[in-house]
Order: sequence, then C-alpha cells, then structure tokens
Amino acid sequence: MDDALGLVGILLFAACVIALAAAVTWVVVKVSPAEKEEKPAPAEDAG
Repeated sequence: MDDALGLVGILLFAACVIALAAAVTWVVVKVSPAEKEEKPAPAEDAG
C-alpha cells in the first residue's frame, strides 16, 4: 500500500510541476508579449 501511495505522490508532484511551469509560461507571455517586427520585403530577384 505504501508503494502505491508513493507512486501516486510522485505522479501528483510531477503534475504540479508541469502545471506550475505552464502557468509561469502563460503569465510571461501575457505580461511581456513579443513585439511584432516589420519583416523586410523579399527581394524580387528571379535567380
């Protein structure tokens, strides 16, 4: 029984770490959105 509880605990810990990483990533993306840069027009060179 202790082994099963330990396994469940490890799985719960891993799920919490993944959820925390996803939450931090989401917050960083929302707080500091990437600035859109003007892309230079492609050259009209045909070869």
